[in-house]
Amino acid sequence: MIIESIVSAIKKAKTIAIISHVSPDGDTVGSGLALFKAIEMYGAKPYIFCDDEIKGKVKMLDGVDKFNTEYLDCYDLSISVDCADVERMGNSIREFNRGRKTINIDHHKTNRKSADMNYVDIYSASTTQIMYNIVSSLVDIDKDIAGLLYCGLVTDSGGFTFSSVTSDTMRVASELLKFDIRASDIATHFLRSTKLSTFRLKTRVLDKAKFYDDDTISIISFRLDDFAATSTDSSSTEGIINNILNVDSVKVAVSISEVKDKDFKVSFRSDDTVDSSKIVMMFGGGGHKNAAGCRLSGFYEDVIDRILKAVRDEIC
Repeated sequence: MIIESIVSAIKKAKTIAIISHVSPDGDTVGSGLALFKAIEMYGAKPYIFCDDEIKGKVKMLDGVDKFNTEYLDCYDLSISVDCADVERMGNSIREFNRGRKTINIDHHKTNRKSADMNYVDIYSASTTQIMYNIVSSLVDIDKDIAGLLYCGLVTDSGGFTFSSVTSDTMRVASELLKFDIRASDIATHFLRSTKLSTFRLKTRVLDKAKFYDDDTISIISFRLDDFAATSTDSSSTEGIINNILNVDSVKVAVSISEVKDKDFKVSFRSDDTVDSSKIVMMFGGGGHKNAAGCRLSGFYEDVIDRILKAVRDEIC
């Protein structure tokens, strides 16, 4: 079994690099830190990396101070978590490539399986759902690890509301709830709690939402002036896209976040009639059927036109 092979590789390694993806979320950070703690418990030396700063709500996770603190020229093993492709690692791809052996653990449909060993389960709601089976085969899970895994499970499943949730998702959640992890606090923090600045960003952007094609397509845009006016940044955009997907006529919701001049991060959400992953693959992106993303460059108006054409082509 793949789990046994991964656990065996971890047990044989003395130094292990763990790489989370850029624009870190609860799943990549939660699964990465859970693996980090499990490796420490086993007795090996873990190192963890992310090319972007850990900020926003994810910053509260225990162990984020371990990111990017120590480096080696070579690792016995390098493991990417929640990275559908090597580009998602950013500059941390260097640490991944410094592994004598590489492992890729992920749940994205568009994963390119670029490691020596790939465990990609597209039927898992999160990478932490997969990581639970790996970590529990390596060590006895404790409260800290359970909390990290649950954070990723809650955030990537939309509080267990997405279509990716299965009976196995709920089994893993049930096992984690056996620990005193204050599950309701985790759900409140990630899914409900909102800073006033983020609330102002949300209302500002939603008020300018655009609807197309009999209101089946909707686009919201986070421009640099929106961030400046509300004292926020791109980390404050998490989840706002769901407000337009919740409009009953909308089949595809798109969020465009301006990173810098002529550079945009684009997120797609869709109902079960449209495959978002097919849309983003046209732009070199990746993700799931109902949630995917990519980066686009160019003038804002041209980016809008390219997105609308791609969405319309997929809907038709």
